[in-house]
Amino acid sequence: MRQKTYRVLRAIVFAAAIIHLTACGSTRTSSSNLPGGAPVAASSHAASGPLLGAWWDAGHNGLRAVYGVVGAAHQGPPTISDGSYSGGAACNRKNIALLTASSGSVFSVVLPQGEPIEISGSGVPKASIVFSPSCATSLVYSPGSPAALLVQGLLSTPTATSVSLPAGNSVAAIADSGSILIAVPAANGASSIELLASGTSAFQAVSVLSKFGGMAFLPGADAALLADAAANTVVEASHLTTNISLTPLAAAADGVSQPVAVAVSADGQLAAVANSNGSSVLRLDLSGKSAPVTTICHCSPTKLEPLAGNFAFRLNDPGSAIVWAFDGNSSVPRVLFIPTDQTAAQGTTVAHGGSR
Repeated sequence: MRQKTYRVLRAIVFAAAIIHLTACGSTRTSSSNLPGGAPVAASSHAASGPLLGAWWDAGHNGLRAVYGVVGAAHQGPPTISDGSYSGGAACNRKNIALLTASSGSVFSVVLPQGEPIEISGSGVPKASIVFSPSCATSLVYSPGSPAALLVQGLLSTPTATSVSLPAGNSVAAIADSGSILIAVPAANGASSIELLASGTSAFQAVSVLSKFGGMAFLPGADAALLADAAANTVVEASHLTTNISLTPLAAAADGVSQPVAVAVSADGQLAAVANSNGSSVLRLDLSGKSAPVTTICHCSPTKLEPLAGNFAFRLNDPGSAIVWAFDGNSSVPRVLFIPTDQTAAQGTTVAHGGSR
């Protein structure tokens, strides 16, 4: 009996070793955790695994998917890059993207390898694209131009409706309901924030920021965060479609320092503020139960584009040499990187993030 038990245990250990070696053989690692480290080349079939995010690669006129998790990810090869499309953007929390053609036509596509479906033949050429927190709604617009396209029902049956924005607009944000916020710069550097409530046709004033520092809707609500880069403040503008109220959330004493972007977690419990002064990301607990946390980034954050998951964001444009990401889900937030080089641009390099 003892010998039989021994043989069984030995067989189990042997099988576990084989599984471990097989797993190790498919693990992709980097030769360094520093941005300058040379990544290890992976096979041409490496573009698989959980989808962390995707973004438009202007250099290849295609969508580039990023597989893995924050801190250990690699970029797949550009897809949908046959020259039919001139731009695009992804909503990574729901793995959906919008593409634009040079004619202005707009297409939706399910990531990572769905077929584009036209949802409008008369969109906005050279458009910017923003998504609502749930990814169900989007606004396709060209900063400065009044012409825009409101896309709704993205997760089911998309429909597109033309809307008119204030002339001279610079930045837009959109709510799950379809309400739209627009920033309109003034000659003195200030920006007026105006709202087009869902189902209405006239914009109304919400607030004036001494210097625009970002805005973002909360999920499932006509309420938004507004950041002022001159006053170093973040406020919540709530009851936007009824009686607008502005509630202070954070100031310089909390770590707000010349913000350039603000974003909200998928569950609406946390907020992130990207600071240009000091190059940092501030995490705010919107319930007020925990203190603000500042995480230094050895980069120049310019945006907070949501990645997959609850509270992770891309911090800069993907055309940069290194793509930086903020992961605020854990008790200790971190800033990581996804390095890119010529090999990665061909879709054959593993890019592992390193915390800072």
